Amino acid sequence: MPSDACSQQLSCEALKAPRFPILTFDDSQPDRPLGRGFRIDWLMPGESLVSILWKFACANALPGDALMRLMCPDADPLEGMIPLRSALDLNHLRRLLRLPVNVLRTSLLDRSPGDRYHATFRYCRQCAAHGYHSVLHQLAEEDRCAAHRLELRTRCPQCRRQSPFMINSSVIEAPFRCVWCRSHFCYGLLPVRSTTQAMRRQDRHCLQDRLLLRLGSDASGGSNG
Repeated sequence: MPSDACSQQLSCEALKAPRFPILTFDDSQPDRPLGRGFRIDWLMPGESLVSILWKFACANALPGDALMRLMCPDADPLEGMIPLRSALDLNHLRRLLRLPVNVLRTSLLDRSPGDRYHATFRYCRQCAAHGYHSVLHQLAEEDRCAAHRLELRTRCPQCRRQSPFMINSSVIEAPFRCVWCRSHFCYGLLPVRSTTQAMRRQDRHCLQDRLLLRLGSDASGGSNG
């Protein structure tokens, strides 16, 4: 097995067998994957870019540093960046991930006057069990998950350390896990490699309603059905 694919497999070793298509990349056009593209119906409303990249990396057996180089060629993969709209090229992301620009725009934080967000990764353990993280979880005014009404957490259940909310190679290689000890944020093993949406329809609708309330016309993020 190539070393890159082996590295990603180790980071997801506790996950279910993959049902995503495994894509290949043309070295001459690294932002244009060959074969089937990433599908919008693998996502849920308001999915954060971090959550999207975790799924994309697992689908394509891409280690974190390789995905960072594809996404942000000029950035240090270890240092990374905060997922802000102003920090990333949406058109480049659209070509790489094969997702609509409006979905990607919703997945990113918007640094505007009065806009407040948490620099620490916040999560709902129930959402994490479904392989989902919402951009709503990072907004300062949101204290509970819109779908499950659970208090949003910032500390790892095991080591009690906090993970940064940012995109870098270390974060990408720890899907729905603590970047320090690699413990799961959820209650059990998560289905991040599965294309089947496990969250209930009514919970997805709650997320969509909250997105519309908070983000207005900008709210659009994945499958609503």
